[in-house]
Amino acid sequence: MKKYLVRGFLLTVFSLFLFSACEDEPLTGNFVTDEQVNDTSVFSASINGEGFSASTTTGQLINGVLLMTGTDYFGNIISIVITNIGTCTFDLTQEINPTSFILEAPTEAPFEVLSSLGGAGTAVIQTYDQENQTVSGIFSFTAIREISDGAGGTITESVVVTNGVFTDIPFTLVDGSLEPYDCDNGGVDPGDDPGDSGIVDPDSSFFALVDGEEFIDETFVAEILMVGSDEVVKLTATAPTLERMEFFIPMGLSVGTYEFDPIFNGSNLTVAYTDSQGTEALTSMSGSVTFEEYGNITGKLSATFAFTATDPIGINEGEVLVTEGAFVMDYRPDATLADNTLSAEVDGGSFVATSVEILLDPSYDTTYVQLTALDADSNRSIALSFPIDVMPGTYNMATSIETGVEIVGLYNPDIENAQLYYSSPGQLTITSYQYSDGVIEGQFSFTALDPNGFYLEEYSIDMGVFTLTIP
Repeated sequence: MKKYLVRGFLLTVFSLFLFSACEDEPLTGNFVTDEQVNDTSVFSASINGEGFSASTTTGQLINGVLLMTGTDYFGNIISIVITNIGTCTFDLTQEINPTSFILEAPTEAPFEVLSSLGGAGTAVIQTYDQENQTVSGIFSFTAIREISDGAGGTITESVVVTNGVFTDIPFTLVDGSLEPYDCDNGGVDPGDDPGDSGIVDPDSSFFALVDGEEFIDETFVAEILMVGSDEVVKLTATAPTLERMEFFIPMGLSVGTYEFDPIFNGSNLTVAYTDSQGTEALTSMSGSVTFEEYGNITGKLSATFAFTATDPIGINEGEVLVTEGAFVMDYRPDATLADNTLSAEVDGGSFVATSVEILLDPSYDTTYVQLTALDADSNRSIALSFPIDVMPGTYNMATSIETGVEIVGLYNPDIENAQLYYSSPGQLTITSYQYSDGVIEGQFSFTALDPNGFYLEEYSIDMGVFTLTIP
């Protein structure tokens, strides 16, 4: 029997970041007997990393509210409540009839997806078949419960349910109509991407002054060059007069300021200027570029620059001053989804995530991206939380969310004991954000401690990097 528990959790708004260990226990209690799953039905998920597969399911539609359950052979139950049924995406944090996870033969309250306790979750109805009365879709959620600690107090326990799938689940119409609701009445059209930040990726653009005169670009294009074993991004801005600027940008850079080199050697950062007659091929003897966004996966670049161009070998005596330069470019326009990854150093040792889960939590009039990375080899976890509409840039971390703009990091050095240490202080850098596809690249570092002072340990989390795709 698999029992999905996390013991001794402190109640915080971030309890959704916690993971738990699983332990084998003998089967007890009564099995739930409901409609047998038909031949094509599937109801499965991962609960704190352990597989859940329903042997029976139930479905009832009552005045537009779908109550759906899946029960495994051990008697564990996942119960999902969806209000205003339709092919939409739904927030599962209902204060009345919340989605829940119920242990077999429970002696305590069920785990519930209540935002007031720190729960979060979504479900997507992908197919709603009125004629055959079946539904299919996906779901994920974090459910919380408070129980007695046996000494007059309470403790908080949590389960993280991921990779949830339900396929061809039959339901019975108890009351009301089979007609689906519009998404505006209870959800978000899944075709509109429930993780949409509402921000549109900017078009490519180029601007610069050459000796005080505006460089009018007719074309601004990107290509990826292979120079030996190195990849270099070449950006070329060309004016109608054939005047042009060519940037050679090595792969693997990040946000920050970099000096231009005067001569391109195949793998370094440089820029060249050629006049309309093609007689002056001048390169950057001095100058720099500052990348506000640099995406190695998304391909998005946003930068400002300035340089003085001269002939590096001294044949041409001319000099050109380029100022107020700025460009935006996506050199990987076909890039879409990215794997969810995270790595860091903790007190100088390696932390490499064996799994990374992403949840969306609608809170504080915005939506928070909740990233939880588990290193199963060392039984540790790192979590990050930030608003979905965050822009590329560097932000200071806080220990908690108070107004809906804070960014928080968490570290758990021992998942079984579930003691959390919060970012104080810390920094998160969003190096690139492809808003159209929800792909984010970032870096982070923070000092993790107990803000209440009960635990005196401090942990140094450095050189953190991550990529994710918003679900």
